[in-house]
Amino acid sequence: MTMMKLYRADINAFRLGAVMMALIVGATASLDMVKIRQEGGRIITSSTLAWLEGHPRGHPHAVLVNEDDPTTVWCRAQKHSHWMAGSMRNGVCTVPYFNNPLRAEDKFEILISVNGSAKVRYMEWDRYLAPPHNAVAAQPKLFLAVRMAEKGVPEAGFLSPMERRVHLVSRDVVEVVDKALVLVEDQPVRYDLRGVNLDASRTSLDHEDKVLASAKLLNPGPSRQHVVEARDVVVAHLSYWGQVKGTYTGLPAHVVSPPPDNDERDIYWGIQNEFDSAHRELLEYSLPPGTGVNVKMIGTIRKTEAPYYASLTAVYEDGDQTSRVIEGLHMDRRLILLRAEYSKPYFIHNNTELDIAEQSTILYKSTTTTTTTTTSTTTTTTPEPPKISMVGPEKPKSDSLSTTSEQELVVTLNNAGLTKAPVSLVFLPSLLAAIILWCLSTRSP
Repeated sequence: MTMMKLYRADINAFRLGAVMMALIVGATASLDMVKIRQEGGRIITSSTLAWLEGHPRGHPHAVLVNEDDPTTVWCRAQKHSHWMAGSMRNGVCTVPYFNNPLRAEDKFEILISVNGSAKVRYMEWDRYLAPPHNAVAAQPKLFLAVRMAEKGVPEAGFLSPMERRVHLVSRDVVEVVDKALVLVEDQPVRYDLRGVNLDASRTSLDHEDKVLASAKLLNPGPSRQHVVEARDVVVAHLSYWGQVKGTYTGLPAHVVSPPPDNDERDIYWGIQNEFDSAHRELLEYSLPPGTGVNVKMIGTIRKTEAPYYASLTAVYEDGDQTSRVIEGLHMDRRLILLRAEYSKPYFIHNNTELDIAEQSTILYKSTTTTTTTTTSTTTTTTPEPPKISMVGPEKPKSDSLSTTSEQELVVTLNNAGLTKAPVSLVFLPSLLAAIILWCLSTRSP
């Protein structure tokens, strides 16, 4: 009897744990990034459009079929492993399926703009044309199409290039037509990042001294001489602004850095950029006759890691611009101080050191540092255009800095008419541990 009670307790605990796990998995609905067709038939993955599974009622970034009708959004449903596009209205996704509309109430996906980053429009198509550039696909070689019926009512469906026909749902029947409007994505040509605010509470600053060059100054003559020698130092400045959701990697971008740097740079978005900063400096020393001195040019390299939020503007070929607030991780590595360290002078013929103290002179100081130094003449070349760094961005020093590039999409789950609260993947380990502890606590002693 006791064993039977223990068995039943374990079964009940397991069932409850399974139910909770099902809720967790359902609440963290996944995204399937959209495929788009480019000229020539090449299929690529969009960075701004995605299909969202689960029950999408009330999603703030759902793509509308008609801008004048906020109740109808693009959707797709699957039948026998094939996706078909249509429209969702009142929680029902209706798509063309042979001669009859297919209505899906549970298993379907809607088209969303990832964090509101996408720009879409319609292009006219007829059976004598290829699918337009950047046509949005429900699945490869099946593209979203619509016809505006009387009174502006949209009749949504899909274009099948193999048939050179468009399948639409018109009221309660499926129509096959020769021309329609095809949904296409407009991709930006560049980005502009301004209003950057670094998270001071999670900013990490590291400083490293590095020998960048060395030299010997010699005075073999019979009298004291002021020896001067010019030396060139090239230091790589690395800059990275993260891979932000809803953006295209590799596009040109103009970035206005926050204080104290306050500089403007043209970079390539989403990758580590490398700038060559060249400095020609004068090494000088008043040497007694027959002596020399060793010189080291030491640079102080500052590495900054900080989460940030800023305003990102996407600029399109037609001049249109869209702006939104983003979150990301900024990593910067640059030279902030360059100094020359002179050893004790020594006699050239036997290397015997003179009783003269070692000296240090500041050659270059970034205007953003707080170090108090004496100034000297320095010549700095104009920075060259950015290069794509051959080495990818380093892993952040602290895992706490590994922030998502933008706030996670809030995904809700409606199951049997009930709306479940969003569950973040971050809390899964803690929740699983709580489930295990609860299951163990239900066992009878």
